[in-house]
Amino acid sequence: MKPDYWRRLVRTARQAPPAARPEMPFGFDQRLLAGLRGQKAVSESLPWNALLRGALACSAAVMLLALCANFWTTRAADQNALAAADSVVTLSLLQSR
Repeated sequence: MKPDYWRRLVRTARQAPPAARPEMPFGFDQRLLAGLRGQKAVSESLPWNALLRGALACSAAVMLLALCANFWTTRAADQNALAAADSVVTLSLLQSR
């Protein structure tokens, strides 16, 4: 009979004592919080934030206006193409009579 190594390994692993969790170094949480507070104060005090937000709003408005202009131009071109095709069909019908 073939020995079952997997079950033997699992049984042995269950008998092992649980590993101790490493403790956090002294003062680590305070240093971490102080660093996060320091980064937050620096990122919020940038003078360019208001300018960049305004530029984003203006670029979004320009993009929307360009999309609307493009939509109306292509829609008008489709109507002109339809009118041209209609006139070609009408002329060809008139000439065939």
